[in-house]
Amino acid sequence: MSNLTNDHLSINRILVVIDPRDVLPARPDESALLRRAAQVARAANAEIELFYPCYDSSLDMTLFTNREEISREKERIANEAATRLAELALHMSDQGFSSVKHEVRWDHPIGDAILRKIHDSEADLVMKHSRGPNFIVGLSRHTDWDLIRRSQSHIWFVKDEKELTDTVLTAVGGTDIDEGIITESDDRVFNIGTYVADLLGAENHAMHCYQLPQVHAYATYTPFISGAAKAAAEPEPWQDLAELHGDAILRFANRVGLKADDVIVTKGQASAMLPAKAKSLGAGLLVMGARNLGRWERVFNPIAAEPVLAEAPCDLLLVRETDESEAPGTEHRPLQGEPDVNVEMAVVHPEKAFKSPLAVVEADRLTEELRHRILDIWEWDIEAQLREEDEGGPVQNTQAGILKEIDTARRQIKASAADSSSAS
Repeated sequence: MSNLTNDHLSINRILVVIDPRDVLPARPDESALLRRAAQVARAANAEIELFYPCYDSSLDMTLFTNREEISREKERIANEAATRLAELALHMSDQGFSSVKHEVRWDHPIGDAILRKIHDSEADLVMKHSRGPNFIVGLSRHTDWDLIRRSQSHIWFVKDEKELTDTVLTAVGGTDIDEGIITESDDRVFNIGTYVADLLGAENHAMHCYQLPQVHAYATYTPFISGAAKAAAEPEPWQDLAELHGDAILRFANRVGLKADDVIVTKGQASAMLPAKAKSLGAGLLVMGARNLGRWERVFNPIAAEPVLAEAPCDLLLVRETDESEAPGTEHRPLQGEPDVNVEMAVVHPEKAFKSPLAVVEADRLTEELRHRILDIWEWDIEAQLREEDEGGPVQNTQAGILKEIDTARRQIKASAADSSSAS
């Protein structure tokens, strides 16, 4: 169960869903997702775990390859991804995060694979790249949609367009009078928005979007709501409806310690008004709640999270209801990728991770920078050992041979990198 509740607000564990094909180990600082995860984790003093759901449907559809070959190819792809993910975990460790876990699973569908991992990790927060403006109303499957509606943890979608700012915008309330305009769930969403804003040194703004039924006779009517300008006299039923929203906002403001005028009230569809307001405020994060809706329910119920995700100019944090969703089951045990090299061991005891310095050259799934780093550490270890044991005496033949291999390995790595650069 998530620790982000009304009574206890904390982020202890962050699961970062990542694709090492998009986040290159050679240039990790270019990833907005990793930068954002590090920023939030550092502020919350939280642990980070990296996860990549790996899958290639073509391997399950081929008719001309035997099962053993398919299995070996799946393992090769998963292991290659696991090696890249291990290097990204090392990058996070270099930034001061201890014990950065990482896992690659060959599992599908991708949305279900992520949901199963969320359940296993018991993460308080899941962070993932947004897939961008591709919202279409309908029944098509979409990984981000699945996470919005079925995740057990809160989901933070990261946009590449901008960095976090000192402004957070939190959406509260709805238009369903029967269920209550602003409920305790909205209090919780606002409290979580405030908690995250405090972590980031930002200010949290509450916003309520008020949408009237599209009746032609009253299409130009603007209701009176606390915090908005009062309109001219209108037909009595619509005034009553407007006052219901105004009263709900006033009660909400009292509960969370705001003035009624502090709540931004806007007439219009939330799916359009929230992204527009986030842009005008220069918000770096938009926070809103998300209910568990099936595909058919999405067709017949007004929804906002998916179109807001598509149009928001900033990051979007979806606050999920507690204990609402279950992890999807599976009939198979997912294949786990194993790194070709124990990266953590290689940068501490390279002589234990590799048979010789020349073996570092062959570990071409590691970046050039990391392989040079491993060779440097190996050389420093030998030189420190010689200084300590021989006190400047003659170099032992074995150690001298390893130092020569290190120089040879460096030249071969540079030559290989130059050949790759000229070929590209």
